[in-house]
Amino acid sequence: MSRQFAPMCGAVLVLMAVLIGCAKPVDSNQPYLLLYAFDAEGAIVQSHMEVDSTVRLLGRPAVYGRLVDRPVVLAESGVGMTNAAMTAQMLIDRCSPRAVLFTGIAGAIDSSVRIGDIVVCSTWVTHDFGYVGADGFAPRGIKVFVPSLDSVVLMPTMAVDSTLFHDAVVAAADPPELLKVGDRVPHLFVGGVGASGNAFIDSEEKRLWLNATVDAMVVDMESAAVVQVGRVNDVPVIVFRSASDLAGGSGSDTAHDQLDQFFKVAAENSARVLMNFLGTLPR
Repeated sequence: MSRQFAPMCGAVLVLMAVLIGCAKPVDSNQPYLLLYAFDAEGAIVQSHMEVDSTVRLLGRPAVYGRLVDRPVVLAESGVGMTNAAMTAQMLIDRCSPRAVLFTGIAGAIDSSVRIGDIVVCSTWVTHDFGYVGADGFAPRGIKVFVPSLDSVVLMPTMAVDSTLFHDAVVAAADPPELLKVGDRVPHLFVGGVGASGNAFIDSEEKRLWLNATVDAMVVDMESAAVVQVGRVNDVPVIVFRSASDLAGGSGSDTAHDQLDQFFKVAAENSARVLMNFLGTLPR
């Protein structure tokens, strides 16, 4: 070995040691955190689990066990942004999960999304965070702490974890069998914007506004909050949402009417996609 090469080689070894020391170790017992908002959504997933124990956190169940041979904690977040954020933060603190996967129903916003379809959005926006003035409401970004930058940054949207999203794109090439809605087999969309806020959207006017203003595919009441909590804690998050209704309804049916009719098939399809995806992740 030449004298010039020797110190260079030593420097590379030192750098590798530093990088290895900085990398997050992955414990095979470190669970995946699976969240849902309604108890019926969680019951579908739990029926496929090997359950070890159940505890109550913030008055709601958290189930420890295994799903598709992966260690998981399945927990009810509760409905709404604050409930979802509190639950996500508590369980991140307690469980140190490898990743957070959210499953559940949503309202369809974009005309391409029909009841029973599943959407895995690449980004989420809080649609009711903004400014109300003489010209009405204008959405604004949220200032969020970004660990990698050690700084607070204004973020108009919250991106899901890029690695998990790439994995979702790959997994979508071999989707699970989905429950039909009538004679139609639902579609799986990977990509696009999801919108979240503290209101159930049952208004055609609001649906059109969400599509035109933030280009939303679907709307719910929890996902953007959980993605934000994951980002602040440097924990990967991805969300699976199945349309149970068209926000604003269709014909004589309101969104509430459609949700009552299609809740089960939408929740089941979302759970199937989540479990299929989980099965592609490391044990």
